[in-house]
Amino acid sequence: MRKSNTFKTLVVLAVFVFAGFSAKAQLTHLEQSIYLNFNIPTAQFNDDVAVNALNGQIPMTRFNAGKDAIFGFGLGYRVSYRFDVGFGEVSPYLHGDFQWNRISGDMRESYMNAGDGSAPNYFNIPIYVGVNYRYQLTDIFTPFAEFGIGPDFFMITKESGSLTVPADAVTGTPEHTYDFKLRYQTTTNVAFQLGLGCYFGQHVSASLHYNGYGKHAIKYKGNDTPTETALALTEASSTQTQTRSVGMLSLRIGFHF
Repeated sequence: MRKSNTFKTLVVLAVFVFAGFSAKAQLTHLEQSIYLNFNIPTAQFNDDVAVNALNGQIPMTRFNAGKDAIFGFGLGYRVSYRFDVGFGEVSPYLHGDFQWNRISGDMRESYMNAGDGSAPNYFNIPIYVGVNYRYQLTDIFTPFAEFGIGPDFFMITKESGSLTVPADAVTGTPEHTYDFKLRYQTTTNVAFQLGLGCYFGQHVSASLHYNGYGKHAIKYKGNDTPTETALALTEASSTQTQTRSVGMLSLRIGFHF
């Protein structure tokens, strides 16, 4: 219910932003943009997961899922209106990104060693309503700043594989192998972006952005049976749901038409 109210509020805000600029300024141009994003994770999204000699901390389980992300890539699309306000241009926009990050190489190798296991991947899909301000210095250089806010959809792909647990002489447990497959359910949260950059001519831009994707809840999905490792961790904690703060710094190359 709370998510629905937040989304409705953002839609109403977008309508007022566009309506306000339409009333106060003259429409000069409808612009569409495509972006290439190169991102570096921040916050808990970038926390290391220690690799040990036994199993490399896999499966990650809900206690480590959403961590250990490394450099990633993304694509973006935007539609905006440019208004000449006399001292530069203001562009209200609607923007969507598709961001992808893998986990570290050491962790991926641990999954490969676990019976050709599948390592989790991370996807962030934010949808922003925002505004861009630009001021043309020359025919070539037009600096700009922008801000956007909206929902971020955070997803974690499944992890799977098999592990061999050595015999335990103390308990008398023999060596055995078990398979694991864990799927995760995550929440949507309010995200924001701040960006500074420059247009080079009319059709190309480069900018740096900070994307704060908020704190996402992570829990097991559906009827998948957690592994014995996950069950042990569950018994050790009464908290069924974990939370992860997700963010990233992005270099964004834009193409405008």
